[in-house]
Amino acid sequence: MFSYLCWLMIEICLNYYPWSDHTNFLVLKQDVVNTQPWRIGFQMHVITSSFVLLAGFTQFSRSIRQNLPRLHRYAGWLYIIATLGFALPSGFILAFSANGGLSTQICFVVLGLLWGCSTALALYFAMHKQWLKHRNWMIRSFALALSALSLRTWKLALYELQPYFDWLTPLHIYQLEAWLGWTINLLIAELIIYRLAKKTKSN
Repeated sequence: MFSYLCWLMIEICLNYYPWSDHTNFLVLKQDVVNTQPWRIGFQMHVITSSFVLLAGFTQFSRSIRQNLPRLHRYAGWLYIIATLGFALPSGFILAFSANGGLSTQICFVVLGLLWGCSTALALYFAMHKQWLKHRNWMIRSFALALSALSLRTWKLALYELQPYFDWLTPLHIYQLEAWLGWTINLLIAELIIYRLAKKTKSN
């Protein structure tokens, strides 16, 4: 699974280099693709999201935490800075012109707010050495970060279902994948946190 996610992330990023206004997703954004704030925001989001995901994966490796604590700490700071400093602000720029209308725009704004808050809380509890709370908020934060990949997985699944549902238009698919991409991740994160808490109590 890890290898697949890494491959998917790299493929998504490489699709946009060299830069072309008529590549993949950008074909649908001809109304804004040449506006400076959106273009800069998009390029920043694609580049920094790669660092977010790579750094985030290392945070959940027990061997790295135990044997390479300095790497864990540096990768954690990379995740925080890349998220709060670059990927999140650029994501907000893109959210307000998202395809799919108001529903999708609200979806990405809510996602951004939750991602920013959970990441900030993960940092806060790490700084105060409250490691269980830090872990829990980091799980939530990374679950939301993974929406960059999971929404594309939902897209593939929904297009497979399209022949069986007449109402499942490309617009509806985009709206559904946007919401499912992070809400299901967050539910899974809460389940993981619950099970970890239960395991801790039993020990």
